[in-house]
Order: sequence, then C-alpha cells, then structure tokens
Amino acid sequence: MTSRLKQFSIALVTLGLLAICLVKANNIPLWLGNLLTDAAVLGSIACGMTFVMIAGGFDLSVGSIAAVCGVVAVLTMKEMATVAPWLAISVAVVATMTTGVILGALNGGLIAYVGVNPFVVTLSTMFVFRSIGLVLTSGGQSQVVPIQFTECYRLFYWGGFHVLSLKISVPLLIAIAVFLVSLYVLRLTRFGHYAYATGGNRKASWLAGINTHRVVALTYVISGAVCAIAALIWTGLSTTAQASDYAGKEMLVIASVIVGGTPWGGGRGGLFATLCGLLLLCTMDQLLTQFGIDPQYRQIVTGLIIVVAVAIDSYSKRERN
Repeated sequence: MTSRLKQFSIALVTLGLLAICLVKANNIPLWLGNLLTDAAVLGSIACGMTFVMIAGGFDLSVGSIAAVCGVVAVLTMKEMATVAPWLAISVAVVATMTTGVILGALNGGLIAYVGVNPFVVTLSTMFVFRSIGLVLTSGGQSQVVPIQFTECYRLFYWGGFHVLSLKISVPLLIAIAVFLVSLYVLRLTRFGHYAYATGGNRKASWLAGINTHRVVALTYVISGAVCAIAALIWTGLSTTAQASDYAGKEMLVIASVIVGGTPWGGGRGGLFATLCGLLLLCTMDQLLTQFGIDPQYRQIVTGLIIVVAVAIDSYSKRERN
C-alpha cells in the first residue's frame, strides 16, 4: 500500500466516522467546533512529534513537558497578580515558551550529543518532568489563574469568529498557524530535508556533511516549544493547571503520528499524514463516547488501531523490499 493510498484510506474512514457522529449529534456546529478546538491541543503537540519521529527519534515526555509548562504559566500569573492583566499574561507566555524550549533541549542534548537511547531518555524525563510539576505545585495542588486575569486569559480560548454557524476559536487558529509553519519548515527548508535524511540513514547523512547531532537536537527543541503552546491553549480553556495534566496523552499523540504513516525509525511521513491520523483517532473517540463506551474500552480500540497501522506499514515495507 503506497503512502498516498494509505492517507486516502485513513481520510475516507475518518469522513465515514464523522458522518456517523454528525447524524447522532444534537447540535452539529457546536459539536464540530468543540471537536476541532479540542483536537487543536493534541494537534500542536503532534506537529512537534512528527519532526522528532521523521528524524528517527521518539518522545514519551511530551505530556509531562506540557504539564510543567501549564504549571509555569499559571504560577507566573499568580506571582504577577498585582500588575496589569495583559502584561502578566504576556510574561507568562514568554516564561512558558522558554520552559518548553529548555526541557525539549534537555531531551535533545542527551539524545543527540550524549548518545543515550531516545526511549530511555524520554521515559526517564517523563517521570522527572512530571515530578518537577509536583514540586512546583506542592504535591500536585491545582493551580488556578488569578481571578482578575481569568476573563482576559479565557479570551485566549473562547475568542474567535463564526463561519456559517461554526465557531472558529483562537486555539484552532493557533493550531492551524503551528501546522502551516511546521509544514513550511519540514517541506521547504534545508532543515526539513536534513530531518528526512537523518531519519532515513543517519550515518550516510553525517558522511554527506549534515550535522545530524544538531538536526536531532533541534527536533526535540521544536517538540518542547509546541508542547508549551498546547499548555497555553489548555490553561486558557480550564484556567487551571495541574501536574497530572496530559497524563497518557503522549500515547495518543504518538498513535496519531504512527497511524498517519510516519514509521518507526523515521525517514518518511509528513504533517498531512499526521493530521489524518489525529482526526481519525479523535473522531473515533467522539463516536465511542456518543455510544456510551467506557474510557478503558476506548483505549483498547486506540491500541488496536495502532497495531493495525504498524502491521500494514511493516507488510508494505516487506513487499517493497
């Protein structure tokens, strides 16, 4: 099965599931708007994960990074509770983005320059970063955005405009911007081509003059940055942050990238494929929710989808060889 045929099949299945969901939905514009807005959080993280996996990496710590970034955002605003709302929010955004970049760079440095296995590094930092969030919140206490900032900060989520009764929210616009910038970097810049080459054959890329260490490290920096963006979106929705936020979401993000067609080991894949995989999983989850299926059974379905996607990819690779 070619890559384009696989993406077309995933898109076709997603449209079919969407049609079923829309038939069962009571308020179609509201349901569709909520689906797209909720998917914006995972979509931003999935863009960064696509860079990492195309370059041959792997990142289990994205959920923990996003949780720490959310905690930093709220704590920064609480520390600046006496200043003007937009100034405090602006400083919180800068602090959050800086945190995401630093944590991503830590992963990238250990993997690219020290040479530690990506699975080992990100599994370790998944626990370390989550524990940092627990320390910052004094054992996991929920942190709430100061009341004087709440309305201003919620505009970050609830603001937007309507198109044919469908609300285009600010988080969705941000996710679209992240996707377009990521698409440009991946497809139209030298760094994007280097990421594909590094994932395809790191040794050959190094011999060809590509600084593969820097390429790999930068993919993790990008991943950390988009995790910070996702954290800002989520805290704008809930006006709270906890160290336990995004627990398990890293699996859904990785599943979206794999189902979309980016293989283990990298070298292939793309953002449109990841988008198809993400919409498939989100739509499937919404459909199972509408049918009253318990969360634990929904995870079984997600796991089976991953197994089928990897099996198809492995079979296609054998056929090509």
